[in-house]
Amino acid sequence: MGAMNKYVSSGPWLAAAAVLVASCGGSDAPPAPTPVTTTPVTVAPAPAPAPAAFVCPLPAMPRLNITCPRPAPVLSAQVDAAIAKTVAEHPELFNLNDDKGGGSYLVLDRARYHTEVVKNLHAQGVCAIVEVEEIAVKTTNEFNEQYNIWISDGHIRKGRGAHITTCFPATF
Repeated sequence: MGAMNKYVSSGPWLAAAAVLVASCGGSDAPPAPTPVTTTPVTVAPAPAPAPAAFVCPLPAMPRLNITCPRPAPVLSAQVDAAIAKTVAEHPELFNLNDDKGGGSYLVLDRARYHTEVVKNLHAQGVCAIVEVEEIAVKTTNEFNEQYNIWISDGHIRKGRGAHITTCFPATF
């Protein structure tokens, strides 16, 4: 009876061992794969960055000991190119049927005309600001040039005649 108790008391252990052996490769069939569910992730495209506004890389200049003679202009070609681009890109700012000659059109919106010309100068890497009746331009702090790009009768002024003065050192 003692030997019998030994087998009876170890019966549950034997059954567990048999199940374990059977689950460790006792079968020729491969185990069924566990299904995996995934949620698709939708990634929105990144928005295109806004073009950076032009910031003049030159430091501001104090208004000390400035002289403003009228030598030959240095930046008139850049100013004329900015005017031509403004006319081409914004014809609504002009009466193209009222030309004093050579593209000196009647300006319909002087404030916006000045703003667009300055923006086009910035696109060329030229520092420029609007100063009421004139624009000031520079590519160095050694000097700046003043241009009056608008005739009092309302037409575009360009070329050497638009150059008013050059200030040494730059005033802005």
